[in-house]
Amino acid sequence: MVLTLLSHQWKSFWRGRNAGTGLAVQIFLGLLIAYLLASLLAMGLGLGHILHKVYPGQDVVPIFCGFILYYFSFDFIMRFTIQELPVLTIQPYLGQNIRRQQLVAFLNIRALFHFLNLVPFFLFLPFACTDIARGYGTVATAAFITAILFLTLFSNYLILYIKRKTIINAWWLVGFIMAIVVFMMLDFFHILSLRKWSANAFITLLTRPSLVLIPIILGLASYLNNYRFLLGNLYLDEGVKNEKEKTSREYTWLQQLGLSGELIALDIKLMLRNQRPKYILRMSIFFMAYGFIFYRKENLADPHMYIFLFAAIFMTGIFIMNYGQFLFAWHSRYFDGLMSSNISIPAFIRSKFMLYNAVSTAAFVITSLYGLISWKLLIVQLSAWLYNIGINSVLSIYLATLNYKPVDLTRSATFNFQGIGVIQWLYAFILILVPYLIYWPLAKFVGPWTGYAVVGGVGLVSLLMQGYWVEVLTRQFHRRKYLILEGFREK
Repeated sequence: MVLTLLSHQWKSFWRGRNAGTGLAVQIFLGLLIAYLLASLLAMGLGLGHILHKVYPGQDVVPIFCGFILYYFSFDFIMRFTIQELPVLTIQPYLGQNIRRQQLVAFLNIRALFHFLNLVPFFLFLPFACTDIARGYGTVATAAFITAILFLTLFSNYLILYIKRKTIINAWWLVGFIMAIVVFMMLDFFHILSLRKWSANAFITLLTRPSLVLIPIILGLASYLNNYRFLLGNLYLDEGVKNEKEKTSREYTWLQQLGLSGELIALDIKLMLRNQRPKYILRMSIFFMAYGFIFYRKENLADPHMYIFLFAAIFMTGIFIMNYGQFLFAWHSRYFDGLMSSNISIPAFIRSKFMLYNAVSTAAFVITSLYGLISWKLLIVQLSAWLYNIGINSVLSIYLATLNYKPVDLTRSATFNFQGIGVIQWLYAFILILVPYLIYWPLAKFVGPWTGYAVVGGVGLVSLLMQGYWVEVLTRQFHRRKYLILEGFREK
């Protein structure tokens, strides 16, 4: 039966109206994934040599084992952001003589077809078959490879379970993010050492191969837990909810802001109900952890602190960048109806400013915790926040008026380049270039604090001129309105 269902998915792909476009995209993605896996294989083949060169005279196996849990932690985050839930149009099959267990088994088997499940074997297997096999023998090597296999299964099915739970209850998402942040902070401040845990765990496994039963049990338990959840919530996996649940969220508190508040409420519903904007919201939250990469004590010794501006702008403005560049494209499916209704364009644009300011302010408040590392980072974050809500928000709306490509909200967010054109690449270039054009000469010839003060000051002045920018952007939109409408009609 599983093979029959797979054949149905195959026929659905080839008989779709966009089969040609879909095939071209799949070929491109296949070549990209093949290149990535080949690069990982080359890295895996040279990993032993690299470790011997970096750590001369040391046993590189414990060093290698110390990074394995870091890999799976990163893999966990990557899966949460890019791995889509395997879906199947289940309703037509539920009326057939097909057991629900078979449908659930199909969904679980299909979940294995993801390139992230291949990465550890291309990266770790060459090292295991050379250095580990040479030092610990064949049995230990087989136990190590088996452990990697079942830890990959554990990560695969556990993240699918968590993502399904977040769809039903948003508090699961909050809890997951808080757990990741707390864990990263504990490791960052050396309260716990993930590297030491990882090295001890896998070296113990190599010396006592029978302990491979632990990752095997974890992998099987994760699979059975996901299987049990799907079996009991088969309809929920397809997003079938009653009408009362669909219409219960009205955000009445936003109605106090008038038409702008109602438009913000529509944006919130759009983000929570559709995959691609929900993905952007999720990525905006994860980018707040960017500071753990750039805000290191050794970087504070840099007298110019160039790298900090880049990180701070991304953390406090990533939502504006990603959501703002598709400002009108999000509504492309019903943009004709939107423009024929009695909606004030200034109020529409003003609502976007209010949404951007609110999300960026929330990001600024959360990332202010990096001030625990150094008080200097609070000034960096403040400067970047003012720049984002003052300058970046205006740029995003202006460049959105130049984007005529529609966006299908129902399509998956992973490797989805729909709606992306020259304007988006131009925006990314401007985003990085403009603040550095302001900051770099001041930081080099006067001082970094002068640079940050001017960057933040420019953003503050622009923020105080937001009423003027609403008028300018309204005129710009009316000049481009019919070009946008014409572009959105092209499917």
